[in-house]
Amino acid sequence: MADTAATLPWAGVSRRLESRLGLHFGPRRWPDLERGLASAAARLGLADAQACADAILSSRLADGGWQVVAECLAVGETYFFRDPQVFDDLATHVLRPLVAARRDGSRHLRLWSAACSTGEEAWSLAMLVASLLPDWREWNISILATDLNASALRKARAGRYGRWSIRSGVPPLAREWLRPGADGGAEVAPELRPLVRFARLNLAGDGYPSATSQTLSMDLVLCRNVLIYFEPARARAVLERLGAALVPGGWLVTGPVELPRPGLPGLEPEITGGLTALRRSGSASRESASPEHAQPSKPARPLSVSPRIQRAPHPRPAVSTATPLAPEAPAPTPAIPMVLQARGHADAGDLARAEQLCRLAIEQDKLDPQATHLLATILHERGAIDEAMAALQRTLYLDPDHVLARFTLGSLALRQGETQAGRRHLAHARSRLARCAPDHPLEGSGGLTAGELEGVIRNTEAGT
Repeated sequence: MADTAATLPWAGVSRRLESRLGLHFGPRRWPDLERGLASAAARLGLADAQACADAILSSRLADGGWQVVAECLAVGETYFFRDPQVFDDLATHVLRPLVAARRDGSRHLRLWSAACSTGEEAWSLAMLVASLLPDWREWNISILATDLNASALRKARAGRYGRWSIRSGVPPLAREWLRPGADGGAEVAPELRPLVRFARLNLAGDGYPSATSQTLSMDLVLCRNVLIYFEPARARAVLERLGAALVPGGWLVTGPVELPRPGLPGLEPEITGGLTALRRSGSASRESASPEHAQPSKPARPLSVSPRIQRAPHPRPAVSTATPLAPEAPAPTPAIPMVLQARGHADAGDLARAEQLCRLAIEQDKLDPQATHLLATILHERGAIDEAMAALQRTLYLDPDHVLARFTLGSLALRQGETQAGRRHLAHARSRLARCAPDHPLEGSGGLTAGELEGVIRNTEAGT
């Protein structure tokens, strides 16, 4: 292999991979690169690693080919509750203060497992939240889990794992939610599955943070032991983007050696117990739940002795928390359609201005389903669930085949306990997706394909 590596253009291939996927292969990792490309070549029907390298350098790989290369090269080592001290400290320093601050208010949590691989970290996070919140069904909880590897995401959505994924044992808090599976493995309990949404996202790309990919206003982002595989400048850019996805006072948890030097503007290093993190600066209100301001009503219990979870009551209707609009919105830019301006503000994190522009656009054209769907997306981001559902109903009145509106409305209906309506909307969305090629990107979805959304719907239906 060393002789072959000396003759192949690994430096050029590495540069292309870094540019496209964010994966960095220095000279010491060129043997790993060759092994990965040989595996990709076998799946793509190419002769060997040399042929795969040639296809990369000559730009002959289609998107599907790049996906295979990414799956063969990406590192996916993970298991449930990896680094238990990290989860202990997430409970003590992040989640309990958030819960205490929001219990009498909006009752919402937004969490993100970036580069989630096969999903064990995301499900662990969901189990941790459920252990801290016996009434979690009465909260608006959103856990986003993203990865570049479509094959890993399919396994994550299935929620079925072998013994290797539970090799560190199942802590008491997870026993209600991680149940015995085939051949000594484990399965995620169906009732927990609606908490987590899996989506494909390339951390080396520019599709985040944005409202369309639902990667804004995060309380917590986990991106651990991923950036060590990126070139330093790329890793720094990823941290900047992830930091921009946080609310003021929000946490970005990295691996122990992944904190940037020098630091990043607006992000303060935070090393607390087992956590290595960056925190977004800015005054943290009661709603953004800075630990300095949160006052838990009871002393925090150690994670390792969490009591058995009691069954929660049926969900109650969500309470709208949308901020009232200003009496007069600033005038939009005439040269740019108002919906596009609204989307730009939403992607930049200015949800209040985006909502104003959406409402102005709807006043001008009450028959535009894209404007009402964008409004629903913004309202959902802000936690105004009842208003979001009304906007989704309006979208479907204007365009009964709007697949994203069908899916979102179905998911929210299931979360509200409206099982029959939720299943009806999801079935309609699946029938519409059947008309599309699996790799067809869905308009307004932030890059989600028809096949990926069909998998999400299938997983959602299995959890009901």
